[in-house]
Amino acid sequence: MRRSSEWTVVERSSPTRRISSLALYATVCAVVIGSLAWLVHTEPATLNSGEANPVVALPGFFAVIAAVGAVFFLVPLSRPPQLHVNHFGLRVRAGFGKALLIPWSNVEELAAITVGSGRKGHSYLLLAADVYLGRGGSDRPGFIDRSVLREATRATEGLVAGFDLAVRCGDFRPEPQQLLARLASFAPGHVQVVDRL
Repeated sequence: MRRSSEWTVVERSSPTRRISSLALYATVCAVVIGSLAWLVHTEPATLNSGEANPVVALPGFFAVIAAVGAVFFLVPLSRPPQLHVNHFGLRVRAGFGKALLIPWSNVEELAAITVGSGRKGHSYLLLAADVYLGRGGSDRPGFIDRSVLREATRATEGLVAGFDLAVRCGDFRPEPQQLLARLASFAPGHVQVVDRL
């Protein structure tokens, strides 16, 4: 039998969507930079005035910009979302920020909502915490930690604005209903569980 203090890890889904986005980005950047290099390869390195030709530097400039842009694809791959639960609380990393420790004593509501329908639908797991969030052993979500909540707020046209943290259900292997049921099985009686899936 598992001790209540041990964390139960919610298994993440495969990162194939993020990897395919990175591959598509790299392909487009390679085609654009290669085409640009082909266009300017006949340009002289210096102008008639003796100054350096700025057109020759364009492929290198765009290669640097593309490398900086790749960071936005690589960071989420290296720091994927995580969700751990036990009878003490939750350890959540919604995006690529820090992992937050939130005790159940600070959680008022646990909800799940689906926006859209069919293949275009997205489901979110939402947490509403009390005013003591950030005190007594819990972490306060920062700007980066709330990025998924901002996405959910836009998708629901402000319906979930009263929540403090959101997690994409698609980032984890269980179906949204199973994910909500698993977390609700650890939640104490004062936590309101709302299913809008």
